[in-house]
Amino acid sequence: MKQETINQFHDYLKDQGHENTTIAGYIRTICDLEEPPDTTDPLILLVYVERAIKLKRQSLSRANFASAQASLGSFFFMRAGIRIRDFRKQCVAKDQYDPLMAQFTSYCRDFLHLSEPVTLAAVRETKKFLKAVVPDIHDIAWTSITANDVINYLSKERNDLCTASIGVTVTALRRFFRFLQHHDIVIHTSVLNLPLSVPAWSKGSSLPITLTKDEQSRLADYSFPSTPIGLRDYSILLCFTELGLRCSEVANLQIGDIEWNRGTIIVRKTKTHAERELPMSVKLGKALENYVLHARPVSLGSPLYFKSARRMLEPASTDNVRSVIRRLYIKVGITGWHVGTHALRRTVGSHLYNAGNDLKIVADLLGHTSVSTTKAYVRIDVESLRVVASPWPGRESI
Repeated sequence: MKQETINQFHDYLKDQGHENTTIAGYIRTICDLEEPPDTTDPLILLVYVERAIKLKRQSLSRANFASAQASLGSFFFMRAGIRIRDFRKQCVAKDQYDPLMAQFTSYCRDFLHLSEPVTLAAVRETKKFLKAVVPDIHDIAWTSITANDVINYLSKERNDLCTASIGVTVTALRRFFRFLQHHDIVIHTSVLNLPLSVPAWSKGSSLPITLTKDEQSRLADYSFPSTPIGLRDYSILLCFTELGLRCSEVANLQIGDIEWNRGTIIVRKTKTHAERELPMSVKLGKALENYVLHARPVSLGSPLYFKSARRMLEPASTDNVRSVIRRLYIKVGITGWHVGTHALRRTVGSHLYNAGNDLKIVADLLGHTSVSTTKAYVRIDVESLRVVASPWPGRESI
């Protein structure tokens, strides 16, 4: 747990009138836990607390475990503004699908080790599907649900979805049926053969969305102002175009993640929970240097990027970073609902692959655990494959 979080909890306990010995005991029993989610959502915090309690039950004596339980309860109340027992009373099953969804949530989070947003999306999309095709969850033969049912559902019930959202839904449903298999429930395996890649579900297209060469040139030629915002936005753009980072990964970068002497950046908070160290190009290194020296407030603390011109002492969120790119798109005339920050990531992946790099190398750079995922990102350029002209990004490192 970060020292900043511990200090915040210490001050809260002090304000609540706890004795110094009690405060010390509370902090001692939980300070070795992982950093809690930065949220006030009681459901997300409850999952964190319950997981922590499970860990502490295995390692502490009865007395110390009781202290850890009380400490975690106080921490939950500090963040969520409601006591755990009161929130649990609100979490009774609201419909017939919730008990099964609770098990599926645990499977995604604890067995697959998916991030909280991905877990919640999987549960949300699966529940929508079940409500549409399974009127009685207690009287269903799971073998009766086939790939055709999923296809019909997507074409009739969810025909308003964009291509990427269809991919999210199909991924969620495949995970759900894997979950059923994991619990020895017989299913119709055709569901597991549904394509996961976005191109397979694209309407009238079989290629991933990447930026055109003209759009890439417009971004590269844009002249950023020499203001704190301009320096910040330029380095943020290069994190996408040079490294192919996810939007959340850019927002979660810390100043300590930059290894200046090695010329690398360590990406820690990732979708797959796996750190990766990426080489910085000279261009990105200089942009980050200018931003840190001439724009970033020292008092910002650990986060690399600040939120806005008026809130420079607050860290940037994923939405802030996404807005930087969207505003830039507008300035250079890149339009279309389909062109978001992920288009930059796919463009980097496609460029690397078409430059002759192995697909596994591209997967490692993008932080994919499966090469199959990477295949959905790359747009193959047959002409470019004939002449390999581009080196691994960052080969010319600082």
